[in-house]
Amino acid sequence: MRSFRDFMESALYDPERGYYSIREKAADFYTAPELHSAFGAVLADRLALLLERVAKLEPRGLLRIAEAGCGDGTLACQVARRLREKHPALAARVSFVLVERGRKDLTTAVRRLTAFGVPVTACTEISKLPRFSGVLYSNELLDALPVHLLEAREGKVQEVFVDAENREVCGPLSRPELAPHAAALAGRLQEGERHAVSLEAKAWIAAAAARIEEGFVVTIDYGKRFAPGTANPPRAFHRHAVETELTREPGARDLTASVDFEALIGAGYSAKLGLESFESLSKFLIEGGMLGFLEAAAGDDSAAYRERAKLKTLIHPEGMGEVFKVLIQRKAK
Repeated sequence: MRSFRDFMESALYDPERGYYSIREKAADFYTAPELHSAFGAVLADRLALLLERVAKLEPRGLLRIAEAGCGDGTLACQVARRLREKHPALAARVSFVLVERGRKDLTTAVRRLTAFGVPVTACTEISKLPRFSGVLYSNELLDALPVHLLEAREGKVQEVFVDAENREVCGPLSRPELAPHAAALAGRLQEGERHAVSLEAKAWIAAAAARIEEGFVVTIDYGKRFAPGTANPPRAFHRHAVETELTREPGARDLTASVDFEALIGAGYSAKLGLESFESLSKFLIEGGMLGFLEAAAGDDSAAYRERAKLKTLIHPEGMGEVFKVLIQRKAK
């Protein structure tokens, strides 16, 4: 019997049968850069502002942009294109580092970005990044890190495990780090109610901070600042619908949990990452010029209508606009 965390790790990342090894793009959900390239353009403009601040402290050194969880390079290419077109002087000082655990996607991403003539290196995990000054960003990465699952059962908060037949079974906590979370939930969860604990996300933030000498960590994901004792159940996505059966047909559906940004901010402080800003994706994009892209998509034909619909999904409260958040943390020497 294994913890739900280990089941989720295998279901998502098994190199042959894991969800991200066989995922069909946009079949179960859209990511922001898959929806419209304007997302990458607005992000690039914000990264440029952050890089300019770092450049003042590193006037002659090489600046780096690192994307963690780069997938096939779709977003990295959008960012690189925008930097080259709108911020050419800065782009001349920037090299990219791509991080992706899937070697097939990583190879594709490097090949695509190299075609832009951008200096690029790559690695399979964040701990292998060279120390650098610049910006490290991720988009929809932390929600896909495996989580431990707690459940209220018979008056106690227990951990969920998965047996050999993929049936869920509750038992004692597998790790001492889960005890404070279980204690905070005691008496607050209703019978059968569940809560996802992402020990991996906290460790990720610490690892990111350790690789940056001077610069910023930008985290874009869906979630919120959870109050202590608030339930955060995981979900499964299949064909753009939410499913509650998490262990059926491992690898056939996406497993995910909302990011606890309050925990990330706290972990950041412990790793010497100060809070720069925290805002909704809608606010981030609109202040970054997204309405200009909407105006440019004017027209009465079906193609213009579809383009506007995609852009509106990024900023609308019932789309991605309020569900997704943007956290920027700063590391200074």
